[in-house]
Amino acid sequence: MTPIVSLFLAALGLSLMLTPVARWVGRRFAILAMPQARTVHTSPMPRSGGLALFLTFFACLALAPEFLPARTVAKLFNRPMCFIYAGALLIFAVGFADDKWTLPSKLKLLAQVAAASIACWGGARIAFFSLPGEFVIHFDVLSYVVTVFWFVLLINAINLIDGLDGLAAGVVFFGSAVQAVLAVMRGEFHTAALFGVMAGATLGFLRYNFNPASLFLGDGGSYFLGYMLAALSVSGSVKSQVGATLLMPLIALGVPLLDTITAPLRRFMRGRDMFEPDKRHVHHKLLNRGWSQRKVVFFLYGITIFLALTALVLVNLRDAPVGLFLVAVGAALVLLVRKAGYFSYFAVDKILGWLRDVSDDTGIARNRRTFLHHQIEISQASDVEQLWTRMTEALDLLQFDMAEMVLSGTGAGSCRFPGPPLASETAGPNAAPAFRWRREGGAAADRELMCSPTVMKLELPLIGKSGQTYGALWLVMNLAGDPMNEFTLRRVENLRRTVIAALDGLSATA
Repeated sequence: MTPIVSLFLAALGLSLMLTPVARWVGRRFAILAMPQARTVHTSPMPRSGGLALFLTFFACLALAPEFLPARTVAKLFNRPMCFIYAGALLIFAVGFADDKWTLPSKLKLLAQVAAASIACWGGARIAFFSLPGEFVIHFDVLSYVVTVFWFVLLINAINLIDGLDGLAAGVVFFGSAVQAVLAVMRGEFHTAALFGVMAGATLGFLRYNFNPASLFLGDGGSYFLGYMLAALSVSGSVKSQVGATLLMPLIALGVPLLDTITAPLRRFMRGRDMFEPDKRHVHHKLLNRGWSQRKVVFFLYGITIFLALTALVLVNLRDAPVGLFLVAVGAALVLLVRKAGYFSYFAVDKILGWLRDVSDDTGIARNRRTFLHHQIEISQASDVEQLWTRMTEALDLLQFDMAEMVLSGTGAGSCRFPGPPLASETAGPNAAPAFRWRREGGAAADRELMCSPTVMKLELPLIGKSGQTYGALWLVMNLAGDPMNEFTLRRVENLRRTVIAALDGLSATA
């Protein structure tokens, strides 16, 4: 442990010295975060803090032979680790360029995938997932996809939570510290040393980044930290520890990961660009509740510390308690964030309604399939009498109280449909054929029903594809004590189109 602690202290000292230099670089070369509607700062701020973390990490890597045994140093510079460092260089360069010039989101995503691919090519990949006991999932050909997703997830988790002074760096500090302890417990001292360096670097950076901050982490810093967390958590773990290794950052970084997963879903549900930045993240929500920046940061620090310690307990559990404990922790996290008001940004009731609409449109909902049956029956009617009979069955399903269909008369220019003459047709040469229907057990007499203020009345013209008017359909529904189903009007439109198509067919065969 002594060499690892020494590297931690070296990283802390270097970070304290290099962060002011990075701040000067940001000001000198105009690498600044300008105030925007979605930001909380009110004046231009250097966003070059990632430079200090990047230089500190690689400086400590160069100093590692002075602190660590040769055997551990050899593991720090083996093939997989060298590929990880190459990916880190790429992802930092792209993030730092974005801090200066604001790159397109798709280009940044491509860079994240490329950096993850480099690490995966070098051997840092997730080939399987295991937990204590016999639970093992082998990814086989999906290993590359799972690995890249893991990298992109953690990179964007740290980037998204970097919205308040000291928040992202503090979360990474606690996560790295616990990961270092776990790596020591696994006997992976080279991984523990690198996590120790990250912990020291972020702690020193917090001296200048905590509220009120004098510089920001920037995309260069957040990308680099997220990438290294992802890479170190999958490099060098033995089979029985892969599950625990992956669960550590998943649990310890529970809040930013939850935010990362839900943010694009929230934007998608609201019809926005999934990669468009917004001011609807969990820390923004807490600020909107009147919390100060420091209170929000300390609150999220507390959650991170709790989850990190929870992860340590989790990896020491065996068999059944693992799953139960994980479910309990996940439920507690969701409940806590929900109590903070985060999920109100989703408008859950509206999203559930959208999901019901989707199931209805796709025909998955049983009611939609039942109504489809009636549509098919109507479309296959052989004459107008049969058409009306089948229409009334559909109207009864929709719980309409009354209906009337009046077709064009039999005079010049009017339509004539197959089937026996209607009663109204026999009344005179120009009488309009009319069909009337009333649901059994109707609530009131016709006059009383039609004059009620709770009655919905619809008049639907029946106009064919060629523009020919067949007549009109009147529908009446009493809404008193029996609210209309949310899909009723949609069903009515479906019914109208089906009836018109059927009348087109009957007119063609007349």
